[in-house]
Formats: sequence, structure tokens, C-alpha cells
Amino acid sequence: MEVRAINTVVERDIQEIIGDSHIFKAFQDKTILVTGATGLIGSMVARSLVATNDAYHLSLHVICHVRNIEKAHSMFGDILNSQAITFIDRPLDSLTVACDYIMHGAAPTKSKYFVEHPVDTIRTSIHGTERMLELGKEQRILGMVYLSSMEQYGIPYESGQVMTEDRIGYLDHLNVRSSYSESKRMCECYCKSYAVEFGVPVKIARLAQTFGAGVPLDDNRVFMQFTQDALDGRDIILHTKGDSMSNFCYITDAVRAIIILMTQGDMGEAYNVCHDEETRSIASIANLVACHVGGDKVSVVFDIPENASSFGYAPTVHMFLNSRKMRNLSWEPKVTMKDAYIRLAEYITEERQNG
Repeated sequence: MEVRAINTVVERDIQEIIGDSHIFKAFQDKTILVTGATGLIGSMVARSLVATNDAYHLSLHVICHVRNIEKAHSMFGDILNSQAITFIDRPLDSLTVACDYIMHGAAPTKSKYFVEHPVDTIRTSIHGTERMLELGKEQRILGMVYLSSMEQYGIPYESGQVMTEDRIGYLDHLNVRSSYSESKRMCECYCKSYAVEFGVPVKIARLAQTFGAGVPLDDNRVFMQFTQDALDGRDIILHTKGDSMSNFCYITDAVRAIIILMTQGDMGEAYNVCHDEETRSIASIANLVACHVGGDKVSVVFDIPENASSFGYAPTVHMFLNSRKMRNLSWEPKVTMKDAYIRLAEYITEERQNG
């Protein structure tokens, strides 16, 4: 198998993450299980831990749970020979492995999948999370982070509401698109229950939309559509009015937050992970990308189909995540939305050039 060199933007991002060396010290001589390790967040957490091990000689070990070993070997080809990383593909809902920490990120992530496969969306989320919590209980782990989503908030009862972790909005549980959001709510409840009843030291990371270098080029979410359109000189087409507010976090900031939550924070508690100073509407983001990636050579065009609901788009939401609770753990987001899209464009350009 031909081993590709790591993308230079990804490498820079990893070095930025591990620059905060103090947040990794607790992992010395420890084993960390990462589920969903071929996803953007899981892969960057795994890579950052291995890079930290190389840089600071922590003698840690990362076990990456994946569904497809060949895909994992292709993604991680540049570090496959590292003694610090192992890949397993056994069924998640029956997985047993010795570990000290767990980062549980395995879950469907594509909106259209939630609509077309709501049963599997629910089953994968619930069963996988239950098993990871049971594993944490059995292994008497030192820490666990469950990756939740801002979508669990639903639609705020007041437009423009600032959402702290103790607030919640409305979800239509009879809309199959809610299979994802309702699953996240149930999994959060599971986490709280295991923390209270069994003392499992799990924390919940409620992630804003997280993207960055490392995402597959065929990813069809809006941040990739916008960026690839701008790079190719195509107009950015919006199939909604673009009114929804996008709460955002760049991948490096998200990974640092997850690492911090592994060892800090209160068990059973949720923490919003977002750059709350960069909350913008989808239409505003499209214009930002058209300007700073497209060089004002592309326009933002609205083309709203009659059957827009069949695309699986999240409902229009006007809310603002508040990250004060996470910031109280000495975390600060560093990457602005403008810089995030510039980095993403650099990453895409290099990936295309390297085939």
C-alpha cells in the first residue's frame, strides 16, 4: 500500500493542538479508546495523541475503533508503524477492551442519512453509547467524553435565544429528521445516568458545527460545498433562505476542548464547544466564503426548491450557543471563521494536487 504524506495543513493544525502540552500530561502511560476514529474529529484526536506521544514521550497508547480497517489504514498510513496506535473493527455494541480513557464519537453525521435511515441513526447512537458507558463502568476509567451536538437543543422557544447548557428548545419527535437530535438527547441522559448511578466520569461535549482540514473531499456538508464552489469559481447556491444561525468551531479548537474535558470538568455535565463570537447566518457565511476564498469572483445565489424538506436540512434556527462554561476550564477558541475557511481551502487545494 502506497503511503501518502500527511497534508501540510493537517500537520500544522496538529502541531497547533499539541502546542498546549499541559493538557496532555494526564495521558502518560495511559490507554485511550477513540471511537469513530475515521471521522474528522476522531481522526484528529487520535493523530494529536500520537503526535503528543512522539513530542513529549508520554508512553501512551491509542486504540482506534473503526468500521473499516482498510479505510483506516489508508487514512493513517503515515503513522501505521507507530507503536502508539492500534486499530480494531469489532462490533461497537459488544466491544471489550482495556482502557483508561474513552472518547466516544461514533455516530452518523450526514443529514440526508438521518432522513433516509432514521432507525439506524437511532440504533447506532443509543446502542453504541450504552456499550461505551458500560465499558467505562467495567474498566473504572479515569475519564470519558461523549460527542453530542448543538442539534440536541432543537428550536429555541424564543428567536435569538442565548443557549446555555441548562436550556432546551422544541423538537418534533415525529419528524424522522429528529432521529439524530432525539438520539443525542437520549445519549446525554444515558451519560448523566451512568455518572450519577455508577460514578462513570463522563462529560458531554455539545459541539457546534465543527470542520477543518482533514475532512474528506467528497463530504457534502455546506462548509465543503461553499469552499469547493468558491475554489472552482462557481456561484454558491443556497437551497434555503440562509436565515439559520450557524454556531461554529474549527477542528483545532474542538480537539483541544475534548482533550481538556477528558481530565477536567464535572462528570455528567454538558459543555458547549463553540466560537460564540463568530456566530453568523448561513447566508452571511456564504458571502464570507465568496469573498475570502472566491476572491469576489463568485456570487451567492438563492435557488429554493419546493421540496426542500426532502433534502434533510435542519429546521431554521436562530440561537446563539454560549461557551462560558467551557471557557471556565481555561479553554479559548483561537481560529476565526474567516481563517477556518482559508485553512480549509488550502487543505482542499493541496489534496487535489496530490490526487
